[in-house]
Amino acid sequence: MRTLTIADNWKDWKFGDTDAVMTFTALDDDKVPDFSNRTLTFKIASTLNNDLEHPKDFAATATGYIQDKNVILKTEDVKQLTPGNYIVELWAMSNDTQKDAVYPSKGFAQFTIEENSMKVSDVTNIPSMTINAFWNAVMQKVGTLTKGAKGDPGKTPKIVIGSVTKLSPDAQPSATLVPLQSDPNTYTLNLQLPQGVQGEQGLQGIPGVGSKGLDGNNGLTPTIDPKTKHWMIGGTDTGVIAEGQAGKDADPSKYVTIASFNQLRQQAQDNATALDALQKSAVNKDLQTQVANLTSQVTDLTSQVKALQEAKPDTLASSADSPSTPASSSTTTPDSTPASSAPASNASSASTSETSASSAAQ
Repeated sequence: MRTLTIADNWKDWKFGDTDAVMTFTALDDDKVPDFSNRTLTFKIASTLNNDLEHPKDFAATATGYIQDKNVILKTEDVKQLTPGNYIVELWAMSNDTQKDAVYPSKGFAQFTIEENSMKVSDVTNIPSMTINAFWNAVMQKVGTLTKGAKGDPGKTPKIVIGSVTKLSPDAQPSATLVPLQSDPNTYTLNLQLPQGVQGEQGLQGIPGVGSKGLDGNNGLTPTIDPKTKHWMIGGTDTGVIAEGQAGKDADPSKYVTIASFNQLRQQAQDNATALDALQKSAVNKDLQTQVANLTSQVTDLTSQVKALQEAKPDTLASSADSPSTPASSSTTTPDSTPASSAPASNASSASTSETSASSAAQ
């Protein structure tokens, strides 16, 4: 939280005193901020009936100067203010980011300008005796004045544009001239300008009418050179071959014949039929043992059939649709074992077991 307090020694001063200094202490979370690269500006407003929480009118801006970790406000910079109560904020603008930090975060600091004995703050309410006394005092001073020596030519100030702050449309415009610390004769002009009130939306414009553009030139149709088989665009050879390359011959050792596959499938079906018959007629432990043996054989045959099906499903399916393939084909399984040797033995065993089971059942 940011705080801003004013020292009591010059919290009150009289109108016309341009040789006083008000000292302010600004803190960020109870720590003294670094103002070395910031432009400091006091913004002052008058109050209505001493109501410090509700400012009446924006009154003035003045430059803030750093002194012993404090910020001072010179009364000569606000000599246009008339007697009354005023609230004040300190705006610290970063010279790099052009962002403002406002002190304090809550409420305001406050000072008072007292009336002096001349009571000339309001020309509409000056007594005639006061005017006469003031006039006589001025004439006495004029009579004692002598013409002094001609002074040296003054330096023409340099003004550079600083920040431009956009305010709400109902805000009062203001401007500040801040002397550079490195060159007191150069001033930075900072503007605070209210933005204009948004105007009414204009009428919709007439849709534009365009003319049809000219037809484009026909593009080049690609062709294939009959000799090189390359794509040709116009007369340019792209070097890209338009035909696919011949594939490699298939390896026959990775395929099985339809005869071997059908033989294994038939043996598995026969053994499954025999097994089913034995399971239905089993009445003693011997038959149960035979059933267990046949179950094992069927499982083995089923695994062999599955392995053949998974070896080359596409080739197997196309072979299975060709019943005219000779059963005596010499093509072997992938492990080079004749496909017809083991299944024939299993089929014989299954047939024997079926006969025994039938005899036992009778």
